[in-house]
Amino acid sequence: MISAAYAATHAAAEHAQSGMPQFDSSTFSSQMFWTVISFVALLLLLKKFVVPAISDVLEARASRIEEELKAAENERKEAAALLVDQRAEVKAEREKIAQLLESARKEADALREQEKAELEAELAKLKSQATQDIEQARRQAMSEVRGVVVEVALAVTEKLITKSIDKAEANKLADEAIRHLEANKDQLH
Repeated sequence: MISAAYAATHAAAEHAQSGMPQFDSSTFSSQMFWTVISFVALLLLLKKFVVPAISDVLEARASRIEEELKAAENERKEAAALLVDQRAEVKAEREKIAQLLESARKEADALREQEKAELEAELAKLKSQATQDIEQARRQAMSEVRGVVVEVALAVTEKLITKSIDKAEANKLADEAIRHLEANKDQLH
């Protein structure tokens, strides 16, 4: 065990005297050779395997971005076209609604005029009927009043003159009295 410790101590002492092995001038040329070989080999490996993979990823990414930009542009154009179409549809619907409202207004006006004409005709008919009824009631009342007046006048006259007057003569006298009253009715009021 002592010999192993001695060997380790001896190697450490040698190493301490010579410094870092990379800067040892006796091994510098071989280190440079192997460093260049390693670098070239690494460079070739990177060029053959890593760079194409990175290049493919970058190209795929660029292609995907370009496709997405084209798709976004197409969607923007479609959205603009849809917006124009929708605005045209809204305008057409508004015009259609305006026409329907105008048509409904005209129909309502025509219906109102028809109802008004029918109502006026009905009112005229009712007025005419009422006028006829009033005239008939007036005639009937006048006839009844005339009959009552003739009877009263006949009774009064009989009592006054104590002479009996026949009905024909009483009617004649009543007609004369009524004509006289109608002729002078303005003076009575």
